[in-house]
Amino acid sequence: MTNTENLSEKIFKPQYDYPETTTLVNRIDCSAGNSVSPLDGEVDSKWYRIVNPILWYWRGLPKLELEEVLSKIAASTKRHTNDNWLDSVIGYQPGNWIYEFLNQAAKWQAKADSIDKSNLTEDDKSKLNQYYLIASQYCSIASYPHFKNDELAMYAQTCAYQAYHKALGYSPFTSKELEFNVDGRNVKTILHLPQNCDGVCPVVLVCNALGNLQIDYYRYFSEFLAPNGLAMLTVDLPTVGFSRNFALTQNSSQIYQAIIEQLSNIPWIDSNRVIVAGFRFGSHIATRLAYLMPNKIKGLFNFTPFVHEMFVNKELQKSLPNVYKDMLASRLGLPCVSNQQLAAELNYFSLKNQGLLTHACSLPVMNIVFEGDKLSSINEAKLIHSTKQNKIVTIQKTPLQKNLHDALTQSVKWMETIL
Repeated sequence: MTNTENLSEKIFKPQYDYPETTTLVNRIDCSAGNSVSPLDGEVDSKWYRIVNPILWYWRGLPKLELEEVLSKIAASTKRHTNDNWLDSVIGYQPGNWIYEFLNQAAKWQAKADSIDKSNLTEDDKSKLNQYYLIASQYCSIASYPHFKNDELAMYAQTCAYQAYHKALGYSPFTSKELEFNVDGRNVKTILHLPQNCDGVCPVVLVCNALGNLQIDYYRYFSEFLAPNGLAMLTVDLPTVGFSRNFALTQNSSQIYQAIIEQLSNIPWIDSNRVIVAGFRFGSHIATRLAYLMPNKIKGLFNFTPFVHEMFVNKELQKSLPNVYKDMLASRLGLPCVSNQQLAAELNYFSLKNQGLLTHACSLPVMNIVFEGDKLSSINEAKLIHSTKQNKIVTIQKTPLQKNLHDALTQSVKWMETIL
């Protein structure tokens, strides 16, 4: 991903010749859709994107600011691609989703840039870390749903990584950008190291959710993993971010397999103590890794796993929100898609159909499931057998923030027991 100018120097230039995000996937079949959980966000027919304020607050964004940005988008009277969708303003201009979120990101970057860097106090460094992190998260949301052929979204991704890199420069933790060779091509990852780690650290390899970039997991590291001496290695899903030039297929765990094979060359981590963590769609990759590389991995942690049902249940697929189906189509390289075609492609992703779930995994397994989650039920978690340990934790719907915090705390305690 290329370097860019300072955000505040470039984003205030309205342009109208960019294709609008909602037009980039040709949907032969449309649906209002409701088959997601509050973990994915609020499905509202007035929005094309799934608005997810609870998770955005959790990632550190100010609540009132987020509401203000969404209000600016909702109140726009500019021309839309679809009058039913508030977030479909045509052109890079006020009211456009990407414009408004990048605009907010620029304010936080400007706030950070205004701090005198010549004689920084610890308080200054903490503020710089926070301000740049907030800027990076606004850019990440601007890019969502991260379509590969969305030029503005790819620019927002670049801005997100630029701000995240600056944030890490003022973090109390050490980070390293690492490149791994995958079939003759390089994929860039980010290694986050805890403080006071003597020698080498155990590492958690994160497999992203479908709608996330690898920079969206800093809080999980800083608040849960790092205090317990665990490093975190993040990798973008194929077709997104630093993995933009890799295709998403039913065999996409090959990228992560190649990374795991090369971990012994990384001096800061213990390649004999690796845990794979799959979040939502990323659990498909994490679970494949656990079955295919049991001698290289100590344990499998899945946060609301997708391993079978969503890939084979056609009625469930039909009821997905348009943006979710479009994300799948975009990742699979399908610019024009029908429900039937999407179902045929997804069928190959089922780990049960691939024959992996027909026998037990030899690693300890922990799955977190969410009450009422249609895409990841407790039955889905039970499909992942283990000869050593099966732990399933259910998150109740309310109070969501507290229950989410408790579940992630349990995940780290579990990791400690198997390491």
